[in-house]
Amino acid sequence: MHEPQKNATFRELSATIASRFLVIKILGAGGMGQVYQAEDLKLKRLVAIKRMAPQSEMSDHDRESLLREAQRASALNHPNIASIYDVVEDGGELFVVMECIEGTSLRQKTSAGQTVSLDEFFDIGEQCAEGLAAAHERSILHADIKPDNIMLTPTGRVKILDFGVARKFTLVDEHQETSSLDSLAFSSSGTPAYMSPEVLMQRPYDGRADIFALGVVFYEMLCGRKPFQTDSFAETLGRVLHEDPKRISEVNPKVGTQLSNLVYNMLAKDPEQRYPSAKALVEDLRRIRAGGKPKHIVAAEGQRVSLWGPRTGWMVAAIVALLLLAAGLMWWRPRAASSSDATAGNVEPAAGAASQTLAVLPFDAVIDDPKMTAFGNGLVGSLTTKLTQLAENHPVQVVSGEEIRKKNVVGIEQARQEFGADLALKVKLQRSGDLVHVTYAVSNTKTSKAVKAEQLDAPVTDPFSIEEKITNGVASALRIKLTAEERRLFAFHGTMDPEAYNYYTQARGYLEDPGNPSNADSAVILLTEALRTDPKYGTAEAELGTAYWSKFESTKDKKFIALARGACQKAVAAGNAGASGHVCLGVLENGTGNYEKAVAQFKHAVDLDPTNDDAYIGLASAYERLQSPAQAESTYQRVVKLRPTYWKGYNLLGGFYIRQGQFDPAVEMFKKVVELTPESFRGYANLGATYLYQTKYQEAIKSLQQSLAIRATSATYSNLGTAYYHTRQFGEAAKIYELSVRLNDKDYVTWGNLGEALYLAEKRDKARAAYSKAIEIGTQGLKVNPHDPQLLKDMADYSAMIGDRAKAIQYLDDALQYSKFDKETLFSAALIYNQLGEAGPALEWLQKALQAGYSVQMMKDSPSLDNLRKNPQYEELIKAKQ
Repeated sequence: MHEPQKNATFRELSATIASRFLVIKILGAGGMGQVYQAEDLKLKRLVAIKRMAPQSEMSDHDRESLLREAQRASALNHPNIASIYDVVEDGGELFVVMECIEGTSLRQKTSAGQTVSLDEFFDIGEQCAEGLAAAHERSILHADIKPDNIMLTPTGRVKILDFGVARKFTLVDEHQETSSLDSLAFSSSGTPAYMSPEVLMQRPYDGRADIFALGVVFYEMLCGRKPFQTDSFAETLGRVLHEDPKRISEVNPKVGTQLSNLVYNMLAKDPEQRYPSAKALVEDLRRIRAGGKPKHIVAAEGQRVSLWGPRTGWMVAAIVALLLLAAGLMWWRPRAASSSDATAGNVEPAAGAASQTLAVLPFDAVIDDPKMTAFGNGLVGSLTTKLTQLAENHPVQVVSGEEIRKKNVVGIEQARQEFGADLALKVKLQRSGDLVHVTYAVSNTKTSKAVKAEQLDAPVTDPFSIEEKITNGVASALRIKLTAEERRLFAFHGTMDPEAYNYYTQARGYLEDPGNPSNADSAVILLTEALRTDPKYGTAEAELGTAYWSKFESTKDKKFIALARGACQKAVAAGNAGASGHVCLGVLENGTGNYEKAVAQFKHAVDLDPTNDDAYIGLASAYERLQSPAQAESTYQRVVKLRPTYWKGYNLLGGFYIRQGQFDPAVEMFKKVVELTPESFRGYANLGATYLYQTKYQEAIKSLQQSLAIRATSATYSNLGTAYYHTRQFGEAAKIYELSVRLNDKDYVTWGNLGEALYLAEKRDKARAAYSKAIEIGTQGLKVNPHDPQLLKDMADYSAMIGDRAKAIQYLDDALQYSKFDKETLFSAALIYNQLGEAGPALEWLQKALQAGYSVQMMKDSPSLDNLRKNPQYEELIKAKQ
């Protein structure tokens, strides 16, 4: 036994605790507290005593939590768990009295990259799993499994330490809200490199979180290195959330496939793919050690199932979704779908030199380097934003990054077909030690030949120079001589700290790729790191608001609205975020239905940056939702005036006119899109769709065929089929709809359109199969949004077509309720009752639809009403409106 040190107590090592424990020496310290060796003067034994770290004040909640958890852990009695003897209070502090373990920690044994033999691994691994199994049977979670908390006694016994910070299964600390990296890191007692994804993301967790942490320990024992640890806290969290480590067999060939698969199952991102219990893990460890096969493995190595479900778009996508005609034209059976974002009157472009259109192509992932991939994505986004600023004073237009992503454009030819781009910029990065090799090329989209290409090197720690060299090089390729003001704008990054900008750029890269919802989680982590580095970085605060809003859109969890609002407000308060903070707030207000507040925020944004497209688009959308069409129109016209030689503004204004039922000016806008981008399918597609509204079917067929000659899309085929349908060419329409379905068999509308054409072409069995497919897909959509009036009335339509009257009437009643009896739904009601053979109600609904403003020409052109043509009441309805 150690002799007591007369000048060393718990508080400066000079006193006893509660007149019972005499402190001998400090054993260690961590984030949750300090541990000392002491003598129990009453029971005459050595103990370990833990208290909260003295440098931090202990709140009442901390006291209650530590006391509750330590008392729970004191109930454990297992040879592989260090016992909790008592919990005492002294001098206003809580102390946990524990079994004092002699020996070495697993951390010491595996230091400096050392591995353990397979025999040692099984000895240690089985005992660790047995200790966890015993705790989990009592519903006690350790929450901080790591090599430091696993002690090896001289006799070979494993003792798991620190169950004094155990947590009850599935309990989430309701007193904490994750709003910063600090709260994320310490809201759970664990160590980030060993924490499971669900713990990191503040989701409910159970004993499988301990299994994940033990899997990290097992990997470290077998490979001599941590599977996720990096020098960066944020990057470590990113790897835990998104990456699988290298296969154990590649790192240590001595480890067999069965054991390798076992560890990989422990490390699955989705807890459902891990071992169901520590008890099952014990059984499989013993089977493998004996040469048998494991019984409880869920998925073999390499067969990963993602933890997170599909992620929605980010902030700018949310703005555009408010304005663009993406779902389709308002035609009922069949219903045509616009092929492109018809989302543009009398606005004339300014005269001047012929404008060039530049598309900045997406960044290609760097193999085995997710950090560089994220940085590259963010760099491309930043380059796009900065190069767009050139349009104010030079004849060049830059396709927005949102448009590139939305249309999945990845190559030069696609950029020409989608956007009529003359030039395309491609950037490649490769890390080599402390340097980044940068290659970029500006190519002619017609010839695919490089107009300018350059290779350069820059330090990893200097993202500013990488961006500056590329922007200057691209300006040179465009034969643009930058003004002093333009050079100043290009040099502005919102921060002078390159590390903060590096974090920001990586975060922006995650938000540039909205395909994976967990990217918003990574962005939050990185942006919080950027703000930790530079607390006055207003642009990062605005981007953080974007990330939180993205999380709300994907989860519908309202807590993210408050977090988004807080970040946006901090961006505005910082005074250096320009328009971005107000755009951030404007999108949030639009998204939550506060349209007057959205108008105010977007007005602030355009005052600060009169060239900000997103601010004008958001403002126009808010005006539309406030039923202020004159103000919305003038705002869209300002978008056109900002870039009069670029197609986007005309496309937006055309979409607005369609929504207002002003088809003639819409046609003029889409003709302008065709004029500016004659090699893009988009203008022809939207022009053809507008002709459908005007019932100019031959013109529609011509424009849609021109679009298809450039690029075939499912939606354009669907619109073409609708044009043939309305000219009573039902067999031809069915053939066209079949082509649409081949390109996209997930769209219920196209299946319904196909069913209608086949039905009228007297192919009833095939029609029924198509309707059934439409209903199958539509049913899944109703699970997501059971109040979607468009989907409900389409489901009513299809149900009527297969003779299911009960379902048809049920869906129709719901559609009428949620659509508030708009003219389109009233017309649908007429079609449905007519299909059910109930002419009286059908005529009543037709009268209501016409009174609500439904087009009499569209009604006359509907083949579904052919059976009523000679009905006197129908003829009277037509006459009254002509």
